Amino acid sequence: MLLALTVLVAVAAPHSLRLEGVRPATAAAVWSSALLVRALACVYAALFIIFLLPGTQTFTVITRWCWHGVVPVLTTHLRLTGHGLADVALWTPVLALTVSLGWGAVALWRAARAVRCLLSTKSVGRGPGESVILGDGQVVIAAAGLRRPQLVVSAGALVALDDEELAAGLDHERGHIAHRHSFVLMAAEILGAVARFVPGTQHARQELLFHLERDADRYALERRHHPGSLASAICKAAESAFTTSTPALSLGGSSVVRRLHALLEDPGHVRTQTGLALVALLGLATIGLLALVALPSVAHAGADAATALAPWRPCPD
Repeated sequence: MLLALTVLVAVAAPHSLRLEGVRPATAAAVWSSALLVRALACVYAALFIIFLLPGTQTFTVITRWCWHGVVPVLTTHLRLTGHGLADVALWTPVLALTVSLGWGAVALWRAARAVRCLLSTKSVGRGPGESVILGDGQVVIAAAGLRRPQLVVSAGALVALDDEELAAGLDHERGHIAHRHSFVLMAAEILGAVARFVPGTQHARQELLFHLERDADRYALERRHHPGSLASAICKAAESAFTTSTPALSLGGSSVVRRLHALLEDPGHVRTQTGLALVALLGLATIGLLALVALPSVAHAGADAATALAPWRPCPD
């Protein structure tokens, strides 16, 4: 119960913090750690159901019910027993986690393939800053690809953006590439797929994406671009119907209004929670690393405990 309470507090803690005033890298690390703890909580719950739940008195009482005594007509035709249904119930969480993980991996593969197809079919040549020009009328500036990400700019962006807006937008995308945000988001997709059964996981993933965008905005501002120029470029890109995926981080991406507030507000008026954020990061990272390191030992001990359980009592004929 103490362990479960600790994990519950760790999962809920980031949602109570206002991290807009914290350094983007720190805030992104908090939400990344939160996703790791959520995913590990689901894995540990599945291990508990498989290995330890059968040893509880409640489970023993339930699985000793004989279904042909409760619903004789139905079980005569379907050949159901309480023990067979118990086996299915025990392995359902593992099946759910496996399917969810596979679904996330397939989604990543499809997104990567979509980006490759986009570059191969719409690329019309080289653009400014070693970018690739897409023959598209929408305003698109993005970092596309995972292993070898590259800058992508549309013909519509070259027309709609002035020189300063274009330069700020390109440096924003260079920030994604320089800080390897695509790898962070790939890990987030996998962890989010495993932890999708925990309430608030989608919100945690969206918060991580928001702070990665803030980090790229910060990268652009450090190159001495005016915040107004970057904000204007973000607004124009946000009006585009271009949809982003994990391997393609576009300028008009997540939480545009919040990003504009972070860019244009006076930093002196933003109430920071850096201390609380660091405490939360330390706690989440510690719990996540300890749970990850202990996972093989816990799984082995659970398997040993399961084999030591007495066999279920068969139903009488």
